[in-house]
Amino acid sequence: MGGVNVSIDLAAEKLIAAERQGEKIAVEVKSFLEKSSAISEFHTALGQFINYRGALRRRQSERILYLGVPLTTYKTFF
Repeated sequence: MGGVNVSIDLAAEKLIAAERQGEKIAVEVKSFLEKSSAISEFHTALGQFINYRGALRRRQSERILYLGVPLTTYKTFF
């Protein structure tokens, strides 16, 4: 069957790879700037997060993935 090739660029603007207290982490940063549909942006962010997490598990299983959102979005939506 045809597969889907998921490629993650750890140097990309929105996915940041780093170390925190000896842990390897990656942060997927989402802006949530589209005011008309926060739930739609949430679904997009969640889908991308799940895809990235799966790819990281295969390539860099020691890296923990976090989702970064603006503080205002965190307080009002999450």
